[in-house]
Amino acid sequence: MNLCLACFEDRLASLLENTTSFRLYRVEDGTATPAGGFDIAQNDTARLVSALTSYKVDSLVCGGVTGCTRRMLLQAGLDVRPWVRGTIEDVLSAVLDDSLEHLAMPGCGGRRCGRGRMESDLIAPGCRERRQGYGQGRGMGHGRGTGKTPKKGGA
Repeated sequence: MNLCLACFEDRLASLLENTTSFRLYRVEDGTATPAGGFDIAQNDTARLVSALTSYKVDSLVCGGVTGCTRRMLLQAGLDVRPWVRGTIEDVLSAVLDDSLEHLAMPGCGGRRCGRGRMESDLIAPGCRERRQGYGQGRGMGHGRGTGKTPKKGGA
């Protein structure tokens, strides 16, 4: 398996978008062997996806990740293991022991933090196409649903 760790100095970056270096490892027979690495400008998700696929990365381990970025990585066929914290050595050890859940960021014990896929992980808020009524001010404001009729010319 080709593994990539999204790092900041000697540990995982707390956010994928703040990663300063991506470190590559080849995981075989219970060992992780360094296989190089690369740097990408922050917030350049398209280049990140392209680099990961060109290096034939199977799995990406990272800290927090936005829904849009995670969706793009999943659509590229990558196994994304987000919301993980720790030093590089701790993370590699957890990968080899299949115990990454022990390095979950505080508050990340459930499905919303990458332990399973939910519809909201695949179609992330903010990534949806704009639709009629979505963010268009058509909610319950200005007296709607209160039984009161709004005055003409404003509230």
